[in-house]
Amino acid sequence: MSITHNLWRCGCSVALGTFIVWQLFYLTVANGLETLEVVTLRYPETSSAITKALDESRAGERSATLGGLSSVVYAVDKYGQVTEQPQRWSLFAPNINDQTNFLACEFRWRDSDQSTWLLSDNEPSDASSYLRYAGNRLRSIEQNLTLSFTFESGETEAAARQRWAKQIHDKLATDFDIYLAWTSLRIEEFQEDYPYVATPDEVILHVRGFEIGAPGQPQDQASLPYCMAIARWQPAASYPREYLPIEAYDPTNEQFVYQSWPSESEQ
Repeated sequence: MSITHNLWRCGCSVALGTFIVWQLFYLTVANGLETLEVVTLRYPETSSAITKALDESRAGERSATLGGLSSVVYAVDKYGQVTEQPQRWSLFAPNINDQTNFLACEFRWRDSDQSTWLLSDNEPSDASSYLRYAGNRLRSIEQNLTLSFTFESGETEAAARQRWAKQIHDKLATDFDIYLAWTSLRIEEFQEDYPYVATPDEVILHVRGFEIGAPGQPQDQASLPYCMAIARWQPAASYPREYLPIEAYDPTNEQFVYQSWPSESEQ
């Protein structure tokens, strides 16, 4: 057996062992940080002190030890994002959602009074009994783009609509480019199925929300789902340079409005 082959095997073994050790280190630290975050949130003063200390360390105003700790936290967080394995416990109680939401596209043409809807591939035909497998990446993208429109206890409809308008504004400020990419893909999918249909003049993005009833209580299928517009995109339109190339839906006056580019604090 040649020396080169032995060196190759040795190098592969070292690389594999290093990866395993790092992965174990990552899982331990990432889950520890998640636990620490949950615990410290119960003690606001302690949570604020830790956050302040880490911010000061990144600015060089703290000890090298704390500065190194903040670098480790940053590296662990980035590694989880890049490898798509963030350690989050949001699926477990008590933070259970009371809605599940799906995106839908409504295609419109200027020479027609009718529109065509393209529902999410993940939206069930029967909300009381369905199973989804595969396609997790698409579900994750869509889930991050949806919003929930609920009424808080004692809230009037006018107040709720003002809050929903801010939700939509803030979401478009951070994710307008992802919305545009997702909408473009949906148009491509539609035109692959209907190649002789013209490109829609406008596409309205809707959130279709299903209420999740308490365990043991019957689901009212007749009232599902609710539907709320969130944005409108006109592919061939020339948007003013000072505004986003997508319009936000304003629930307070039920109109689509131009939205200014986000400031640094909104990004």
